[in-house]
Amino acid sequence: MIKVVIFDYDGVIVDSFSNVHGVYQTICKELNKRCPKSIDKFRKIYGFHFKECYQNLGIAPNEYEKAQEIFKREILKKNPKLFPGIKKVIHELSKKYDLVLVSANYKQEVFQKLNKFGLATFFTAILARKNVTDADHVGKSQMIMDFIKKRNLAPEEIVSIGDRDIDYVVGQKAGLKHIILVEYGWGYHKETNPHQSMDVNKPVDLLKAIKTLESEI
Repeated sequence: MIKVVIFDYDGVIVDSFSNVHGVYQTICKELNKRCPKSIDKFRKIYGFHFKECYQNLGIAPNEYEKAQEIFKREILKKNPKLFPGIKKVIHELSKKYDLVLVSANYKQEVFQKLNKFGLATFFTAILARKNVTDADHVGKSQMIMDFIKKRNLAPEEIVSIGDRDIDYVVGQKAGLKHIILVEYGWGYHKETNPHQSMDVNKPVDLLKAIKTLESEI
């Protein structure tokens, strides 16, 4: 029986990739690096996670903390849009499941935008980074494991929703059995994630996907 649905933030709830691209243009300008002006070219170099993006942009390890400080400062200025239909999906799922948000983004950013959209109250827990020195995506697995332990849950009682290859890896590291990757987000590679038998092309498809998982348990 599924009891908890874990949402990623960027690429699942908010359509934020263009905003992130804009933030990286500012990062590169301040660090004297070159960032592709084309969002499609930027998407190709973003890679598995932001540290791979740093490497592709020529940002040195001793510049990482400065880059993250700029990111935190600039992302709070952005105004991402909700993916069409995601608010209704969150509302519907909250009637049956506990909803939890786990993000590698900053907690201040996540709270700010969820409050703006009137969504914060639908989540029983919002887990995200607090400081630039906090753990990154590797830390998301630990956040999930800590939550499972605190709530005394079994991994099979949780569904995790992400949009990128790393979200699948994070879920696996946390021991989760049910991981859904959406098609409409930042993008993942189907050839390296053949586990998924259902397509989630738009947020409303999540309702059917989770219902299908329930019937298979």
